[in-house]
Amino acid sequence: MVISCGIFFVKRRTKIMKIIKNINNNFAIAIDGNGNRLIVSGKGIGFGSVPREITNLTIINRSFYEVDEAYISMINDIPEDIIYISTCIVDKAREKIDKSIGSNIVFTLAEHLNFCIQRYQKNMNIKLPIVHDVQHLFEKEYEIGEYGLKLIREKKNIFLPKDEAAYIALHVVNAEEQERSENLDDDEIIEEITQIVESEFKLIINKDNFNYSRFVSHMHYLIKRGKLQYLSETDNAEIFDEIKQGYPKIYECSNKVREYLDKTLKIKLNDEEQLYLMLHINRLCIREDCNQ
Repeated sequence: MVISCGIFFVKRRTKIMKIIKNINNNFAIAIDGNGNRLIVSGKGIGFGSVPREITNLTIINRSFYEVDEAYISMINDIPEDIIYISTCIVDKAREKIDKSIGSNIVFTLAEHLNFCIQRYQKNMNIKLPIVHDVQHLFEKEYEIGEYGLKLIREKKNIFLPKDEAAYIALHVVNAEEQERSENLDDDEIIEEITQIVESEFKLIINKDNFNYSRFVSHMHYLIKRGKLQYLSETDNAEIFDEIKQGYPKIYECSNKVREYLDKTLKIKLNDEEQLYLMLHINRLCIREDCNQ
């Protein structure tokens, strides 16, 4: 299903492109006439031998420059209509916000939306009452979040809770151009957290795959919310206790991360945030057999 956003965003288009790798039927990795690497999408663009040149650029409906290599693998794990919805949301963000927003958010946001829809379909309603804080701190970004929920209702007939507008907003906030020094500090913190997980489960995490990229994205949002002092507080105690009892090793690992964040950043995770931390540690560990 192709979704029209009303905004057509293509960056640095050139007269010739070379397809160097097929991702799936409708996505491929290309090199443009200036030697820049990018992801392109279009109906059937992933068919054919590689490498091959494309001179008729009208078959390309989207171009994504400067996408992190780790995010490319997630394209096959997310329905294409969700990717296009995410693209429309990012287009709206670029229209309304006078800051640089990279292409990575298209795929990280799509993954988040897909996860939210899966929870919705399983009747897993986890409340995230940070809506009012985000609404006041990031007014434009929150409006983009509301636009995203509206788009999902119109295109998928799925009514996600309004809290998700706040999390779409946080994805946009995180994607906005920031001071490199702050990003480096956060990256160092996340590297330390990764080492805690590796130490607890006696493994070496593959940092080039999608699971780790997703984990890093979550930790960025968690740190950002902690620094802004609006961590979630809800009534998910029953779910927290179930996961705590069912996955004792994950719980123990999350406690060590919780203590580390308190010690280094004075971020005091409550049970709600620790619940999400446990879920993401578990997702990170699934392919590493952490629970065996």
